[in-house]
Amino acid sequence: EEEESGGRAAKAARKEQDGGSSGPAAGEGGGGAGPPALHRVESRMLSREEEVEATRETLLSPKVSGGRPDGVQSWLHHRLARRRSAERKARAAVADEATAGAVSDAASVSDLSEVNLSDYPDAEEGELPDEGEVAPPSVAESAEGLCGSDSPPILVLCHTNHALDQFLEGILAFEPRVVRVGGRSQSEALKEHNLAERLRVRKEERAGSRKTLLGNVHAHLKGSRERLSAAAKQSHRTWGGGLLSGLLLRGQRSFRGALAAALERLPEEGMAAWLGLPPAGEASLESVLAQPQMGPAATEACCDEADRAAYSGGGPAAAMESVPLVDRWALYNSLRAGAQTRAQAELVAALESYRLAAAAEQALEEAEALAVLRGAAVVGMTTTGAAKYQTLVRQLECRVIVFEEAAEVLEAHVLASLGKSTAQLLLIGDHQQLRPSAACHELALHYGLTVSLFERALNNNVPYVRLRTQRRMRPQISRLLSPIYPELIDHPSTFNRPAVVGLAHPAYFLTHQSPERTRGDLISPENPHEVEVLCCLAALLVGSGYAPGKITVLSAYVGQLIALRAGFAACGLDGLVLSTVDAYQGEENDLVLVSLVRSNSGGRLGFTAIDNRICVALSRARLGFYCACNLEMLTAGSELWRQVARHVADAGVSGAGLPLALGDVSAMPPPSRLGSVESSAADVAPERLASGSE
Repeated sequence: EEEESGGRAAKAARKEQDGGSSGPAAGEGGGGAGPPALHRVESRMLSREEEVEATRETLLSPKVSGGRPDGVQSWLHHRLARRRSAERKARAAVADEATAGAVSDAASVSDLSEVNLSDYPDAEEGELPDEGEVAPPSVAESAEGLCGSDSPPILVLCHTNHALDQFLEGILAFEPRVVRVGGRSQSEALKEHNLAERLRVRKEERAGSRKTLLGNVHAHLKGSRERLSAAAKQSHRTWGGGLLSGLLLRGQRSFRGALAAALERLPEEGMAAWLGLPPAGEASLESVLAQPQMGPAATEACCDEADRAAYSGGGPAAAMESVPLVDRWALYNSLRAGAQTRAQAELVAALESYRLAAAAEQALEEAEALAVLRGAAVVGMTTTGAAKYQTLVRQLECRVIVFEEAAEVLEAHVLASLGKSTAQLLLIGDHQQLRPSAACHELALHYGLTVSLFERALNNNVPYVRLRTQRRMRPQISRLLSPIYPELIDHPSTFNRPAVVGLAHPAYFLTHQSPERTRGDLISPENPHEVEVLCCLAALLVGSGYAPGKITVLSAYVGQLIALRAGFAACGLDGLVLSTVDAYQGEENDLVLVSLVRSNSGGRLGFTAIDNRICVALSRARLGFYCACNLEMLTAGSELWRQVARHVADAGVSGAGLPLALGDVSAMPPPSRLGSVESSAADVAPERLASGSE
């Protein structure tokens, strides 16, 4: 009715305008009448403006809204948006018509031809903004336009929980409105920013009516769950192979009277006796079930005969005995089929009731979570969480999505996180480190499934920004990466890192020719020599005062990792961080010991020939990096290893023995701190620790 009222006002205005003048006014240049097409568009636009104004007056009248505009504000905004869209299409039609030559007066279309489409980056040709209307923001605009106070939150996605925690902790330094989705966070700083914690606080502060609503939904769900459980048990009993009690057989309409009352009180044993079956006669029960079912008419006749026997003075016993044995079997089969049908119908109804109750609870929980997330400036989750909470991600309508570790995320995971509201996608990663992992090796090998969207964009010359300054490694370690990152710059904070106690070099390659081997129960190779060397070195470092948690031991293969774990346990070294190279992507530690394992006569490098894995292995240490490997074989099979080996040779940081540096004795820990660990380092293989010049 309100729309019709506005429409009538618009029609009256249009009729008055058409009657008052025979055509549009002449242009400023004094030319003839304007083009008919423009006249029609201007008339339609004027009538729409008047219609909107009439509708506004109608809706804001005391009858409709009680004088309060807030109740219709969103409706008016929607209506105006639709009007502007229609007006843009009308202008586009006029532009097309003018281009085709339908308008004879060129001066009348000069306004359209003077419009510069470059001023409106998001507008296609023929789609012009309204006069006085601000053009929609382009993707290239500043982050302030995309992430204002009224904008949806920024969505931060990471491949691992650890990387997500680190990223969000950095954001907390300048933006407190952060919400982390997912329960596998290990960060104490993000504990109060977790979505579950925010929902718990919100639940405590919830109004009484909201609590009542949620309580009713939970109670309904609990009742539906109990009903479903009972229906499932009933269906299991009726459809099972055992004998049914009389209580389960009741409910059939044609089964009534004294016979029904008597059979309802019979347990399974009594039912077996009434059917003439032995106590454990499963074979006899099969013969009963093989009999045809009794029809409704025969059932009623049987019940009438039982009623006459019971009312003649025999009671329930006479009613039961009045049914012949063969008819008892047919009656039982009929009652059993009816019980199964009723149980199945109840199970379907209970399941549907449970589904509705669960959907209602999920809708309320999502509404609560959505309210919390919309109040945040940054929402963070893993790629797995984005898939799990896809409904929430869609409803958030985030315009900016930031992907950390984008180079090791499958392209499908990135695309699945994008929505129609996405205006800007920021990918952060390093395609020279680990690639995404694919479950199907054939797809990875022949179809490029392990090429991330990040790497594919770089390969296709998409503009990017490279971060050149590193703040992790001391310069002696970062120089090992010069073949991979030729433009890498060391931050000044890395220049004054403390020296590694007891060792002459902060980076060193312990070379050898000892062969690898493969255990019978494992395909993954291991190298006992490297296990022995790294056990001695780890014992020396722990004995020098380093906490075990500050030492990471990396292996290129799982088999070697198992051997290293056993070796450290034999030496009494607990608390060291042990991991494969792939699993340690994105991590770092003060001291990193690496076992590359491969050493064979065939020159097979395996994983150690992959440049991405080499990059990860060389870039994890902050203070000290020590690698046990057959460097000669590695350089023979890999160009990258040849470049690294040239730098190692120039710096003189490779050899069969590890140079020591005793240094200032006062810097060493007290004797009680060294204890048995120091002696174990000397007792296991002292000849492998060659002393240096000091």
